[in-house]
Amino acid sequence: MSTGLTRFAPLPVALLAAALLTGCGGSGPAPAAAAEGFPMTISSCGRDVTFATAPQRVVTVGSVAAPLIAAAGAADRIVTRTFETAPFPGRYEEALKDIEVTAPTGELAREEIINRTPDLVVSFEGAAVTPDDLARVNIPLLVTRGYCRDAAGSFEDIFSDIELYGRLFGTSAAANAEVTALKQRVAAIADRHPADHPATSAAALIISRDGTKLSAYGSTSTVATQMRILGLDNIFGDVAKRNFDANTETLIQRDPEVIILLTQGSQTPESARAALRARPELAGLRAVRTNRIIAVPFGYTGPGPVAVEGLEVLDRELEAQR
Repeated sequence: MSTGLTRFAPLPVALLAAALLTGCGGSGPAPAAAAEGFPMTISSCGRDVTFATAPQRVVTVGSVAAPLIAAAGAADRIVTRTFETAPFPGRYEEALKDIEVTAPTGELAREEIINRTPDLVVSFEGAAVTPDDLARVNIPLLVTRGYCRDAAGSFEDIFSDIELYGRLFGTSAAANAEVTALKQRVAAIADRHPADHPATSAAALIISRDGTKLSAYGSTSTVATQMRILGLDNIFGDVAKRNFDANTETLIQRDPEVIILLTQGSQTPESARAALRARPELAGLRAVRTNRIIAVPFGYTGPGPVAVEGLEVLDRELEAQR
């Protein structure tokens, strides 16, 4: 709505709107001198977003965005974290602890976002507030690579995002150092699981608290990448989706040796395992019969830097079962 442009102070944001909405060259005066690297145009899930200056006030939507920005050394730019249904900042918790967290189980409305006068929103594809919603009030929105619809669930996407935010916020030295450290940690785990060793069949699942809903993770999920590094063969690796409703007949037929059970909300590892064991048709699964059910928080497998910590946790859990 047009009132959004008059009720709020001009935002220190870039050029997203003028080119996209009016097609004109802009009538305002040009800045006296552009900061190094600006204007900067970023392709976000196929959509070009242009910044005239580095963002100073960021709203993050979802559980992955804030840790990504913290990993890039720019946690101090975040003013609000929202819709973190599975908050799990891992080692980035200290950097993020004093930032406002609101609407943890639901998304902020467009006007609530505008009221916080951000000059950037970092979100996920499919969120309720879209890039077009915010472009009308000159607020750019970036989508984390791991949540683009065509994302492959790779660690490279995570590292690329951290480096990207380093360039955008002017914190490249910190971002690049963090990426180097994260890559070394991933490589250390990969070295423990040579690719020529026989793979162990596995499935990554989420079960609802009442046990009625069972979801599985396919080949484009971050947990599938973690499984490959750990020498596990995802029995749903032929499904090119991040997650989907699990077909119990297929699960039983393919009979995984290991189950990675991702907990969410108020679930504990014990309650999630109990809900899975309460499904009588799954009692014959090898992973259930041999108690090779690894239960870890869902946040360890999101497409953000905490997934590196998650990889290490899964590696330790697997080693404990050998």
